[in-house]
Amino acid sequence: MMKNKINYLILLLSAGLIFSSCQDEDEKPVLAAPTMSNIELGLGNNEMAEIGKDFHFEADVVAGDKIEDIQINIRQKTGENYSGPWSFEVVWDEYKGLKNTNIHQHFDIPEDAVEGIYDFVITVNDQNGESVEVVRNLTIYSE
Repeated sequence: MMKNKINYLILLLSAGLIFSSCQDEDEKPVLAAPTMSNIELGLGNNEMAEIGKDFHFEADVVAGDKIEDIQINIRQKTGENYSGPWSFEVVWDEYKGLKNTNIHQHFDIPEDAVEGIYDFVITVNDQNGESVEVVRNLTIYSE
C-alpha cells in the first residue's frame, strides 16, 4: 500500500513537470524595448537648424533584440503659428540587424522648410516589434 502511494506521488510530480515544461516552451521571452541616450540635435547640441544648411544628429541606441530601422520626423507643433505647412521625414535602415550603435548623421534642412519651433521625433523600431520614440524641440530658422 505504501509503495502504491509513493508510485502515485512520483507519477503526479512527473506529470506536473511535463506540463509545466511544455507551457514554458510555448511562451516567448519578453525582450526589452529599445533605448536612446546621449541625443544631440544641431551644432553644439543647440537644438537649432538653419534652412538650407547641414544639420547634425547623434544618439546612442540599444535595441531589445536587433534594430529594424531608425526614423526622424520633423513636424509642426500643435498651437504654434507657421507661415505654411511643412514636415520632413528620413528613415535609416543601414543600422538594421545591429544590437547597439551610435547614430551620427548629417543632412540638409530643405530650402522649402518653414521657420518655427518643431517637434523633432526620433523613433527606433526593433525587429521584435518594439519601438521607442523620443520627442525634442527643434527651432528652424532662416538667416
